[in-house]
Amino acid sequence: MIRRLLGGRESRSLSFQDIWGRGLDMTTARTSSGEVVDYDSALTLSSVYAAIRLLSDSVSTLDLDVFYRSNGSEQKFRPLPTWVLAMNPELRNHEILGQVITSLLLDGNAYLATLRDDTGRVLSLSVLDPSDITPNLGTDDQGAQRLTFTSSKAAGVTLTSRDISMVRGLMKPGQIKGVSPVTAAREFLGLGIATQRFGSAFFGNGATPGSVIEVPGQLSPEGAQALKTAWNEIHQGSGNGNRLAVLTESAKFSKISLSPEDSQFLETRQATVQDVARLYGVPPHLLADASGSTSWGSGLHEQNVAFSQYSLRPLVTRVEAALTSIMRSEGIAVAFARFDLESMRRVTADRWSSYSTAVNCGVLSIDEVRAYEGLAALPDGEGQKHYIPLHLAPVDAEREF
Repeated sequence: MIRRLLGGRESRSLSFQDIWGRGLDMTTARTSSGEVVDYDSALTLSSVYAAIRLLSDSVSTLDLDVFYRSNGSEQKFRPLPTWVLAMNPELRNHEILGQVITSLLLDGNAYLATLRDDTGRVLSLSVLDPSDITPNLGTDDQGAQRLTFTSSKAAGVTLTSRDISMVRGLMKPGQIKGVSPVTAAREFLGLGIATQRFGSAFFGNGATPGSVIEVPGQLSPEGAQALKTAWNEIHQGSGNGNRLAVLTESAKFSKISLSPEDSQFLETRQATVQDVARLYGVPPHLLADASGSTSWGSGLHEQNVAFSQYSLRPLVTRVEAALTSIMRSEGIAVAFARFDLESMRRVTADRWSSYSTAVNCGVLSIDEVRAYEGLAALPDGEGQKHYIPLHLAPVDAEREF
């Protein structure tokens, strides 16, 4: 069934729309600004593209490994499932994972199709078009809830969680699908697209607002069109702004002044960047906007730590859970997937200071610290011990002087 769903690819260059469709109901995607907001149009905003690229690249390039718990500590699971090493024969791992994150950030949902052999072993993963998949929550013959999926590419076929692993973003109570950020934010995204369109038209006319040329007497329609054409040929275009104009026969040129609202479109574009940063939980300075970065910390280091904790970790956790569920479906019950998110802060002195404090207070063992750093445990169990300072005692203990 999955082969049928993934088959039939054409040998031609595909656009984003070809692969993932429009993504939104076109009858409801038009906003109050008059702009239609769908996945393609949202990506024309540089701030949306930058935020999605940043989050997608940050997650997809993290090191991925598989672990299991033994005697209270985490050990690397070996041998690794073959699909963890190579998720898809045509795409690299970071490309597959990047598609998962992009799908989440646009649609609020991602669907990982698992291609299996006759024994049920996973051969490869593919990310499906989220607008093509419909999840359904029903009950089986025993009355237990079961999640199934249908697709227009496989009419009459019902797929199960064994065929597709669903990754969800923010969910409303009682719903089985995640909320699309593009749908939720389409009004301010529409305003951003409209502002961008206005700016293009503004500078396309040499950054000159609407204007009037007054001439004495009566002009024929042909004469008026000839005057307009001659003026535009000389002055229209980004390279022709502020050129010297020569008027003859008592003609007068008058500008139509912009309203204060129209002249502030740059401020509106700046506000769009900040809105997108809030939408995707990205520090504004990572979208080339340092004006609103102080709420993420007093310095860039604190902001980057916050980005790792509050922006990346929720995405990473969702993908880890999906990959772990795929391993469970193969019968690997003890293993779990983990991205090395801590590596983003590995070079900081504060990290090592925190380790030292945790070890000295008996919170972490040496082996636990080494595991965080991707190092092997010490031999003979020496690193499993916890240490506490000998000079410490309860505050109510009797002292001997």
